[in-house]
Amino acid sequence: MRMCGIRAQLLALGGAAFFVVGCGGEDGATSEKGSAQIFVEAEDTIPNGLAAGMGDEDIQDGWSVTYDHFLVAIGNIRASRSDATETLSAPDVYVLDLKKVPAGGYVVATFEDVSATRWDRFGFDLPNAKPGAKGLGDTAEADVALLVDNGYSLYIAGTLSNGATQKSFRWGLAAGTSYDDCATEDGIPGFAVPAGGTVPVKPTIHGDHWFFNNITAGAEVTARYAQYIADADANGDGETTLDELEQTKAADVFPPDKYSLAGVPIETAYDYVLAQARTLGDYQGDGECPTRKVLP
Repeated sequence: MRMCGIRAQLLALGGAAFFVVGCGGEDGATSEKGSAQIFVEAEDTIPNGLAAGMGDEDIQDGWSVTYDHFLVAIGNIRASRSDATETLSAPDVYVLDLKKVPAGGYVVATFEDVSATRWDRFGFDLPNAKPGAKGLGDTAEADVALLVDNGYSLYIAGTLSNGATQKSFRWGLAAGTSYDDCATEDGIPGFAVPAGGTVPVKPTIHGDHWFFNNITAGAEVTARYAQYIADADANGDGETTLDELEQTKAADVFPPDKYSLAGVPIETAYDYVLAQARTLGDYQGDGECPTRKVLP
């Protein structure tokens, strides 16, 4: 039996460490090499908000939404091959301000000199931020501290509008989740590294899932509603807080003729928001990462 040594290559980009681990020859490593650049992009709903209307992407009960803040923690980028022992790993965690996402996205990892073939297993984490998480680009240090100090994976703030009526929200959530087996919208798993070239790989963060009328587990075939947020403002002060969501029974704000919440225990409006926050990680735009696990 051939014993294969482990090859570890440390690459540097902007102070971050990336590892390529594997062995050559019979394990399927190829002689041709290329690169993969991993960058995080924001769905248009984050910088542009959502409009009221009856279109497929609109909120259909009269509300529109704009975001003032949309912060996420992301990291532990990984890829592997089902036909080989090679693995790619970028363990760093970043806090990103997706309202300020640059045109080319936030580059969070670059894997160089890797086998030019299909890496059919790709995953990443949206973890609860811990000390050591770093900001990128125009992400403010205060925003990094906000997530790290509170152990949040996500912080959003914005305003709902319906005519002259407005409701604000500021929600920080410890909704840490891992996403694996990512595939394109066409169901093609992972990514293919071209010989002598670079493939762009795009974890994509969506900004509309808490308006869905179901807990998405695949293709986003759904209507969007926001009335439950307004209804949960129990004291009528114009802001719907997480505490108010926790006090709002799901049966009171999610009518069964509009919502299908089967498969996930949803007792309160907060349960619904938390469950949806664990579905935000998509791939290459509207592709899915169906293997999800809750992170501590």
